[in-house]
Amino acid sequence: MLKAAIRAVETGKAGLVGPRLLHSMVPYDVNRAQELIARYNEVKSSCDAACEKAGVNREVLLLAVSKLKPASDIQILYDHGVRHFGENYVQELIEKSKLLPQDIQWHFIGGLQTNKCKDLAKVTNIRYVETIDSLKKAKKLNETRVEGAPVILCNIQINTSDESQKSGLSNEKEIFELVEFFLSPESKNVQLEGLLTIGSWDSSHSDDPNVDNADFSTLAHWKSKIDEKFGINLKLSMGMSADFKQAVRQGSSEIRIGTDIFGTRPAKADAKII
Repeated sequence: MLKAAIRAVETGKAGLVGPRLLHSMVPYDVNRAQELIARYNEVKSSCDAACEKAGVNREVLLLAVSKLKPASDIQILYDHGVRHFGENYVQELIEKSKLLPQDIQWHFIGGLQTNKCKDLAKVTNIRYVETIDSLKKAKKLNETRVEGAPVILCNIQINTSDESQKSGLSNEKEIFELVEFFLSPESKNVQLEGLLTIGSWDSSHSDDPNVDNADFSTLAHWKSKIDEKFGINLKLSMGMSADFKQAVRQGSSEIRIGTDIFGTRPAKADAKII
């Protein structure tokens, strides 16, 4: 696959990768393609090994977090077969969505302001908004979704570490009200997919990956409580570079990896889409 991708770039047919004919929209550098595909494959292998070790029989999505990285990096991985990308900033996601193939499934994983919900809802191929932390935001996404566009799958963000600087809900009444909205007839354009958390730095950098991460245990507890009360089966989005092995073992269906795939990010002021 890697050799095919590089050869395709060199011959000007970057869309021809493996058995599929893909249509590259953004040009990219051959050397960068080789580096990036190798890094992605290494991370994917580590994820697969962690799943095998934990005896996981569910699908675990490796979400490539592409925030502050150029559209060309995303195009490289797209041509390698990747379709799920995570972005943290609304305007950056909007601009990238205009440049890149429309069958990309964008995940918004950053802090979401209520006044940005309408802008995000207009992106036809936004598929997931994973950081819903208020009923108001869920309703705004629902009300402003582009007519005819796919339903947006949503995660409720839970603050499992009780850190004041982190977003997310921890109040049972607010969490249950949000779940009730997602399950109501009113919620036609948004659908509850699962729960998301970002573990504390200390928990996420434990020396022993075989010791349970306390924040992940808390999220799993919330899943059990909500599943039992509402008769549903939520997914969990937890785990990044430092703690994905714990996350997989503790029930995550999605791990969010950025730097290990794309390399060190530039400062936001220096980031360029093109």
